[in-house]
Amino acid sequence: MKYQLTKGKKILISIFAFLFILFFFLSSLIKYWVVKNSDELVGRKLEISELHFNYAQVALRIKGFNLFEADKTRSFVAFNELYVNYSPWNLLVGEYACSEIYLDGLNVSVIQDSLGFNFDSLMAKQDSVAEEPGEKKDLKFSIKNIQFKNGAFRYIDKVKKNTIAFDKMDLELPLIAWNNQKSEMGVDFAMGDKGRVQISANIDHSKNAYVVDLATQSIDLEPIKAYLTDYIAISALSGQLNATIHLKGNLENPMELVVSGLTNVSEFEMKDEDEKKLFTAKTIDVALDSLNVGTSHYEIGAIQVDSPEIYASLDKESSNFERMLAPYMKADSLAQDSLNEATDSLLVDTINRQIDTAQNLFYQIKSIEVNNGLVNFTDNTLNRPFVYDLKNIEVKMGTLSPQADSIPITYSLSLNGSGKSSGEGAFSMVDMSSISFNNHLENMEMMSFSPYTEFYIARPITQGEFTYKTSLEMTSSKLKNDNHIHISELDFGKKTKDENTIKAPVRLALYLLKDKDDQINFELPVFGNPSDPDFRIGKIIWKTVMNFLIKTASQPFNILGNLAGGDPESIKTIPFHFLQDSLDATQKKNLRKIASILTKKDELSFSFIQETSLHKEKEILALKSSIGAYCSDSNIAYPNVTDDQLINWATSNIEFMTYLNTRSEEGVSLFSLCIQKVGKQELDSMFMDLLQARNLALNTFMKDSLALDEDSFKVKTADLRNMPEQLKSPNYRVEVSLK
Repeated sequence: MKYQLTKGKKILISIFAFLFILFFFLSSLIKYWVVKNSDELVGRKLEISELHFNYAQVALRIKGFNLFEADKTRSFVAFNELYVNYSPWNLLVGEYACSEIYLDGLNVSVIQDSLGFNFDSLMAKQDSVAEEPGEKKDLKFSIKNIQFKNGAFRYIDKVKKNTIAFDKMDLELPLIAWNNQKSEMGVDFAMGDKGRVQISANIDHSKNAYVVDLATQSIDLEPIKAYLTDYIAISALSGQLNATIHLKGNLENPMELVVSGLTNVSEFEMKDEDEKKLFTAKTIDVALDSLNVGTSHYEIGAIQVDSPEIYASLDKESSNFERMLAPYMKADSLAQDSLNEATDSLLVDTINRQIDTAQNLFYQIKSIEVNNGLVNFTDNTLNRPFVYDLKNIEVKMGTLSPQADSIPITYSLSLNGSGKSSGEGAFSMVDMSSISFNNHLENMEMMSFSPYTEFYIARPITQGEFTYKTSLEMTSSKLKNDNHIHISELDFGKKTKDENTIKAPVRLALYLLKDKDDQINFELPVFGNPSDPDFRIGKIIWKTVMNFLIKTASQPFNILGNLAGGDPESIKTIPFHFLQDSLDATQKKNLRKIASILTKKDELSFSFIQETSLHKEKEILALKSSIGAYCSDSNIAYPNVTDDQLINWATSNIEFMTYLNTRSEEGVSLFSLCIQKVGKQELDSMFMDLLQARNLALNTFMKDSLALDEDSFKVKTADLRNMPEQLKSPNYRVEVSLK
């Protein structure tokens, strides 16, 4: 018997079939309609590869989404896949909820120019509509399992010509929940290749209070450089920011904010517009104990700076730091001009606000500590550059606050690798003129300051050590400053071609000042009234010291030569040949004369300072190394010539010159070819090995062969960078001092 459907059942099946077909193709129809009418809907071209509805799970999935710029060619917002799983059953308890949101490959490009942002056309203009009074309804929502993967964000500022890019952004939020009582949120995402940001927030609506914890790891500082150029002139800024910040505030009063936490910047570097280093630091750590914005009460814990380096240079026009701050100074000048043009009432109101802020302001820094610092100073205002390093800088300062009456500070440092300086003191923030200070500077090599003496008195300093002790006690009306200066073995060289700006009988004055031991000692007490506008303590001390520095030294080796029974010049210097790394018979003979002097004057101590022409000896060293490499590569014996004959051998050997000049370059000198062959880094290493070999040979002979005590002599290398021209010959300069 054939089964027949009733008319009603046929209608019901038809309805279900229609609904099934409708829902099956609904996603495709909606995708087609949205893409086709995207210009009318959002004013932009839109592409969607796939759109699917899961009716059983109440979920939406979109793939291949791309919203274009207004030009319909460049992408504005795009993503690979979006999945949203809605939880409709939560509506029964008055809550909007999603059980999962997944977004993969989000790529957003925000562009700003002088006219605005590239998304301005998407923003609907809002009409002012008065909100009707009524009962406030509770808003509740919760979103679980939020995942953003492989995201990218780019902010292009065409005005500043700067791009900030965040790539490989991953965001995982287990839960975002909001109701009218309390809300919680947590964010954890990557920023760039190394950076990471973690944010957690708790909001208490009943108390209008919020708490936010922010943690950053390895956030690159380079993107903020473009926004600092209005204030400082720099070409590069780099470093990694690490921080754990705790924010506690009020929703109704934004100024009621308290900030605390720890901040760290590692591998910081700043360069000037010439791409030269200005300031670097290995780490900068700042403890934010409590920063209360509302009450202007700022408490900072320990500030620690590890391995900071400051590179300061002075040119005839200005210093590098003045050039760096030029934009800020210009902006400050323009602001002052605008202030002068303001009305009197506005000016008075501004001043009153500043007075109120100043009266309520409180700040405190618990301690400041600097470890292993470096200051590199270059003075280009002289006839030749002066280069000086302050190394191993250690600074510790106690609590700093407006109420601190005695703030302790201690420091120590090394002076250009030879001398040392250390000191301690205290100053007051209550009375800025209240200062106490003690300093001890010892064994500062004065030859390094030859560029200054050549410039001012046309004579280089060829030797000398400077020791300085000072104590200072100062109040607003009284100053007492005791200075003890000791200059050992100060000697000036021959007159140079520099313009002599100071006329003085240098040799006679120094002869009268030196004692029988070739020492200069003097006490310089300074008294005065700091409130006197004409009083300048630094000017007084510097003028007195310079009067001593411009005097030539007598020759101590005249007497020592008589003690040794020979020519004083034979023990004043120990000459050697370029590339020589051992002692010959003549040098040993002269060293024995010095040993005989020590048997008669055992309180003396001799210093042997190695001097040479850094440039010329490196050239000969490169030549010798290149000849050795040529002989080795050619499988021939090293030429039987002395080091002095190497140049003639090289220039007359066509095969060797061809070996060096493989590219047949014209106009390149022999030494330049050799340096290219050896390599600058390798040549520097070989040169340092040569210097050390000489020092070792001399030290071993004095100690082992002549049986001298170690405290009777010392061997070192001079400051070759600042050495005057007349000293640029291979020799050991001999200095004499008391033990």
